[in-house]
Amino acid sequence: MIIRKLLLVLPLFLSVSCFAQIQTGVYFSSDKKFSKITEEFGNPLPGHPVMVVTTFVPNHGSYVWFLNESKAKHPALLDDEPKDLHAGIFVEDHGGLLPQITFNDFAIGLSQPNYLINYCEIGDANQDGFPEFYLTYFQESDGLDAKPLKVIVYTRLGKKTFSKAKITGWIPFQEEDDYHEEKDDNFKLLPKEIRLKAEKLLKEARKTLD
Repeated sequence: MIIRKLLLVLPLFLSVSCFAQIQTGVYFSSDKKFSKITEEFGNPLPGHPVMVVTTFVPNHGSYVWFLNESKAKHPALLDDEPKDLHAGIFVEDHGGLLPQITFNDFAIGLSQPNYLINYCEIGDANQDGFPEFYLTYFQESDGLDAKPLKVIVYTRLGKKTFSKAKITGWIPFQEEDDYHEEKDDNFKLLPKEIRLKAEKLLKEARKTLD
């Protein structure tokens, strides 16, 4: 199997629940409002944003989700300009941003993480009135080992703080190896609707790697 290099693409399928009150906007550097958004909120993470999502959730506040890339800190060989990934969910507070939960992954050696932007979504799968944040990315690497495709789910589920749950699909490099999935303990505790949503995203993202 040949793993193609993944490129960022502009279209984002944004999944929002039937709760009409949840208002969500997604912005890329090519959008007219992108500069206004980044000027208003600044950039709380290393690197530069490749996507910014704003979400107003009634009774919970306004949230901002940054997905950033920065120049890799460590030498990496799979890309002429290797990049590290940084993401974070923040809540607006008196004109500023308070961090809720962050994500980092780094390029090093023969490993290069890449966002799968088309499969980074916000949704309310269990319809509890508070959205989940689904971060999907692929860990490209050289060699014969299987490559991880990950969907990370950030949720609150009625709690004050966010939690992280993860499902990983291991993409085989050698034809004789089998594809398999791993779910961490937090993922197994998620409501069924959220698990199914994450599993669907993983399945759809995997198709882009064949």
